[in-house]
Amino acid sequence: MWIDRIVEVTGWRQGTEGPGWKQVEAELGVALPADFKELSRRFVPGAFSGYLSLLRPTDDHFDTPLLSMWHGGRQVAGQGESGAQIFEPYGIYRPDAEPGLLQWGTDISEGDHFWLVDRSAEPDRWPVVSRREAGESWHQFDMSTAEFVYRMIADPEFKPFTVANPPRLPFYLPHWAPYPPSVEEWEALSNPNREGRTRW
Repeated sequence: MWIDRIVEVTGWRQGTEGPGWKQVEAELGVALPADFKELSRRFVPGAFSGYLSLLRPTDDHFDTPLLSMWHGGRQVAGQGESGAQIFEPYGIYRPDAEPGLLQWGTDISEGDHFWLVDRSAEPDRWPVVSRREAGESWHQFDMSTAEFVYRMIADPEFKPFTVANPPRLPFYLPHWAPYPPSVEEWEALSNPNREGRTRW
């Protein structure tokens, strides 16, 4: 299971119940992938390897709510041809005109990470569609959200999205940790000889 592999490789052991996704899913008109919801339950708000963050149901802990990003994307896409071009060739997800893109994550290099939502398919089979930054080419992956997260933080061959840096280890930086970590903290978090769970 990819989520278990993420837990193992980051050393993270603190779960959270969170507010849940029912209200979000009701507004979207679709259920979200089960592994994404489980990731958001198992990992408190924060960033994988201090880099990749999941969108959340609410803005607690300065999180970016998934619905806010969706509404913002729809607004941009509706601003004429120039706005629509940002999401071409896919288009933004709309309940009455899908398939289309629905964002689930962001990273500190301005990368955007989406699902290609198709209501005729099971949510867990939606492809991941990502790009390093606005204006760059899209990359589509027939893999789950959890597999994408794992490969980004742990697979040095997963280019152009990997942040893996062997022998340094991936880690999880929770919202209460200082950001950015000091050089000493970063070294300790990614130390290949660290023992057990991360210190947070």
